[in-house]
Amino acid sequence: MGAPMNRLRGRTFTTPAPWLVAAVLLAGCDPSPQSRAPAETAAPSPSPGPQAPAWAEPLFTDVTQPAGINFQHQLADGDLSNIMESDGAGGVVFDCDGDGLLDLYLVNSGPAPVLSDAPPETVRRPNRLYRNHGDGSFEDRTEIAGVAGHGFGTTAAAADYDNDGDTDLLVVNFGGVILFQNNGDGTFKDVTAPAGLTHDRAGISATFLDADRDGWLDLFVANYLVFDPAIKPAQGSKAPYPGPLAYDPEFNVLYRNRGDGTFEDVSETSGIRVPGHRAMSVTAFDYDLDGDADLYVSNDGTANLLLQNDGQGHFKDVALETGVGFNGFGKADGSMGACVGDVDGDTRPDLLVTRFGNASLYLNSDLGFFEDRIESSGILRVSSQFTGWGGSFLDYDNDGDLDVFIANGDPHFMLGMPPLLLQNTGQARFQNASDRAGEFFLRKTNARGSGVWDYDNDGRPDLVINSLGEPAVLLHNTAPGSNHFLTVRLEGTQGNRDGFGALVRVEAGGQVWQAEARCPTSYLFQSDPRLHFGLGNIAQVDRIHIRWPSGKDQELTSLPADQFLTIREPGPSRWEPAK
Repeated sequence: MGAPMNRLRGRTFTTPAPWLVAAVLLAGCDPSPQSRAPAETAAPSPSPGPQAPAWAEPLFTDVTQPAGINFQHQLADGDLSNIMESDGAGGVVFDCDGDGLLDLYLVNSGPAPVLSDAPPETVRRPNRLYRNHGDGSFEDRTEIAGVAGHGFGTTAAAADYDNDGDTDLLVVNFGGVILFQNNGDGTFKDVTAPAGLTHDRAGISATFLDADRDGWLDLFVANYLVFDPAIKPAQGSKAPYPGPLAYDPEFNVLYRNRGDGTFEDVSETSGIRVPGHRAMSVTAFDYDLDGDADLYVSNDGTANLLLQNDGQGHFKDVALETGVGFNGFGKADGSMGACVGDVDGDTRPDLLVTRFGNASLYLNSDLGFFEDRIESSGILRVSSQFTGWGGSFLDYDNDGDLDVFIANGDPHFMLGMPPLLLQNTGQARFQNASDRAGEFFLRKTNARGSGVWDYDNDGRPDLVINSLGEPAVLLHNTAPGSNHFLTVRLEGTQGNRDGFGALVRVEAGGQVWQAEARCPTSYLFQSDPRLHFGLGNIAQVDRIHIRWPSGKDQELTSLPADQFLTIREPGPSRWEPAK
């Protein structure tokens, strides 16, 4: 099940002296960041046909049963009878009890009036919380923790919204949200009503971010559409239900955290209330590296939104002028979700958008413009025959550049499609590694939400997939090799406790990697909040720079690789009583 926990070193750092921090993201293997070819001049990629050399051992092994994960998503009527059921469900990985191990929370849909044709007596199966034992096994703690949930669930998000030092849990449903406040001992209390989250829309995604930089995490909820069962497919249609544009759109909502345990709806005054869209997911990230959180909203059937933050929590849509509203073919095919990472080694955050149609790989330039390089990357040839739902960046082989996982599934029928694992061969060029990725990659599943996490803390990112009407799957990373890594967890003292919005730059062996700490949401899933850096054959980290959202800068030097660091923002904490 992977390396035992005591093989790795975990250390906590606080340094008093500030240092200036530059902005960069996961770089490739070129020894000089300045010598890397910019995305605009990168040579076309070779055909993805030639596969990487086969390994005797699969890259990922299905360990669902030995790990004790026995969750099965409930498609209550057993059939895809409407567009809401087709969206599926996902979950979140987070440390529910503060023991340093990531736990797993999976969301169920179940029966619901109007949304499901299940018989009235059908009992809803609960959402499930699996506590990580640290030895590769999990324990179902749902009932003890009090997080079984209710309603027609879609996803979840987790963050320390009240800055009390433990991670809270938000569940998103079609028809509302549930805010579970962590009691500090791995149990939770439903505080939805007193928190003011009287959300009555078709929620499908949510993310936490400090929109106005006041140190308190705000909440953005992406909403889908106004479902009307009376709307039927056009005569002669082969689809069992109409597409998204047949239904009225829903507005998204931004809730500002007042800092007293309550939220207020600031959608109208903040500028995020853009009409005419049906969101599938939301991703928060600082696309222009100006120190505030922006928002990318993936829409179904209309142009996507890139909501640029002015630094005070006011947003404007710049998707069309930055090139991320449509795909590279000028179409607004149904977008599922976006994941963020630097795939070409130029130190800027890029986007992978999965779609019902051609996916997009948006490479970020220093001019504030993105270019869709899905064709030249090699991804399009492999992915275009499938419908991609949950997409993720991960450095599964720790060679220093980001690879891609895509969870595929049929949007209309329970037919299934195989998932994809794509290996980055440098500067955002990919080859298909699915044939050596393991038995799960030969299956046809109706996968929806998927997440990346290092559940056994062995330094290699693992995968979890929640599929429509099927059992969830836990894939353990068994890729051979001895490449090095560094994993960083942040603890804010002036800004939010999770450190969301901080930029972490790692310098080692003449190379540079950088990532932004954020609430890592994609389609229906929130992945590992810790920052994972694959370092290749480099065993020593020369320098770590951190630019905290409070404006403080911090530096650590001369650190061994292959460890998990908890780095605390220097200075006295706003959130703890003075000693």
